[in-house]
Amino acid sequence: MSKHYLLDTNIISYLTNPNSPYRESVKNHLMALTHKDTISVSIITLYELSYGLHSYKSTKKSIELFQQGIHFIEQYLEVLPLDIKEVDIFGKLKAKYKDTTGIQNKANKKNDLDFLIVATAINHNAILISNDMIFDKLFEIEPRIKYENWVN
Repeated sequence: MSKHYLLDTNIISYLTNPNSPYRESVKNHLMALTHKDTISVSIITLYELSYGLHSYKSTKKSIELFQQGIHFIEQYLEVLPLDIKEVDIFGKLKAKYKDTTGIQNKANKKNDLDFLIVATAINHNAILISNDMIFDKLFEIEPRIKYENWVN
């Protein structure tokens, strides 16, 4: 049976950074997938990579790493756009997270991109692959989330 995987931005960063301590673990997981499996990213990942490229004091090497990440995505992965079906998922999930954790609205806003990515994963029935701790908590409170951390 085939599976659909949605890679979070940090997973792409690990793959493209030869100095990442998590690179081999992520590569090994990818290599274990079958040809029937689908691997994708949210369009949000491209936005985050672009922001990283343009916001940090970029060296020639860091610029190359970001460009490699974008090239990797364009060459090998399906990019999933945002979808109107994800609007309700986003709103309900963010409210549930706030109610469950007691997080303040201001602090909760910093997670908006993560909520968009997880809404995309839910909408596409994809397994979200990330090393972001917020997804551990979301996985606990929302049964529709399929989540794996490939760096453990």
